[in-house]
Amino acid sequence: MANPSYWRLISALIIASLFLIDGPNSSAHGAEAQGKIKIRIATASPSLSYFPIYAAVKKGFFAKRGFEVEMIQMSAGLTAAALLNRAVDYTIIPSTIATAAARGAPAKVIHFASVKLQHILMSRPEFTTVPELAGKRFGSGGLGNLTAYEINFLIERYHLGPKTTIIAIAASTDRLIAMQKGIAEAGIIAAPLDLKGEEMGLRRLVHMGTVMPIPQAGLAATDEKIKTKRGEVLEVLKASIEGLEYTAAQREDATDLIGKWMALTPTQAARAYDSVKDTYSRDGVPTAEQSKAYIAMLAATAGLNADLPASTIFDFSLSATAAKELAAKK
Repeated sequence: MANPSYWRLISALIIASLFLIDGPNSSAHGAEAQGKIKIRIATASPSLSYFPIYAAVKKGFFAKRGFEVEMIQMSAGLTAAALLNRAVDYTIIPSTIATAAARGAPAKVIHFASVKLQHILMSRPEFTTVPELAGKRFGSGGLGNLTAYEINFLIERYHLGPKTTIIAIAASTDRLIAMQKGIAEAGIIAAPLDLKGEEMGLRRLVHMGTVMPIPQAGLAATDEKIKTKRGEVLEVLKASIEGLEYTAAQREDATDLIGKWMALTPTQAARAYDSVKDTYSRDGVPTAEQSKAYIAMLAATAGLNADLPASTIFDFSLSATAAKELAAKK
C-alpha cells in the first residue's frame, strides 16, 4: 500500500479544495441546523454506469430519508485517499478503493449499481464481425486498464492473433477520431458516446456487457462507517436501491433525466437508456459470477491475487438487508 504520508498529503489537498468550495460555514452546517445529514459522495465524470444513484439524488430519494447529498467529481486516483481520510463519506468509483482494500485498507465495496459493462466495441464501417479485426489496431484508454483488459479478452475469445495490437488513446472522443481517420480500426467506447460514433459513420460490433459480466460503478465506504453508522449506511443504500427501481420502471422519466444530464436529444437519450437498462442491478448485490469477474479484472489491471477472497473487498450484506426491508414495506 502507498506510504501513509502520501495519503495524508492527498487528503489534505482534497479537504482544502472542499473548504475553498464550501467555506468553513458551509451548507453542511446549514444541513445540520435543518436536521439534515450532509453526506459527500465522490464521483467520476458523468457516466451512465452510476445513473441510478444520480437519479436517486435528483428524484429526492435521499432527501426523503433526511440526507443532503453533495456529489463531488474528482479523479479516480484521489478517491481512495478521500474516502479513507474522511474527506468524503462514500465513493461511486469502486476500483481504487477495492484495490486499496485488497492491500489492507479498512474499506469495502457495499453496492453495485451497474453489474455489467456499459462499453461498446466499435469499428470502422468496413468491418462487420469481430473476427475480421484479426491483426488490426484497437484503441484503448490505456495499456493496463479496464479497456485494455476488454480488448485482450476479445483477442483471446475471437482468436485475433498476436499481430492484433492495442493503441493507448486516453480520451474516448479521440478514439472515435482515430477510428474515423484510420489510425485504429476498432476501439472500446463508453455509452452513450457510441451514439456519436455512429453519427461519424462508425459501426457498433459488440456490447461488452453481453460478453463480460463485470460490475462498473456502485458505492464504497470505510469499515468504520459500516460499523459505527450502520443506520445511515442502510438508509443510503435504500435510497440507491430506489434509484435502481426508478430506473427500471420509469423509462420515460429516466430517459428525460438522462437527456438533461448527458446533453442528449430525446432520441439519443432513449437509445442510451435502452442500451444500458439491462446492465443495472436489481438490488445492488452482484451475483457470485459477477463478483468473481470483478476480482479477475482487478487481478489483471491492478496486480491483485486472482484468488483473493471476495470478503476482503466486498460487503454486500447491508445492501441485501436494505433491499429486504424495502420489500417488506411494499
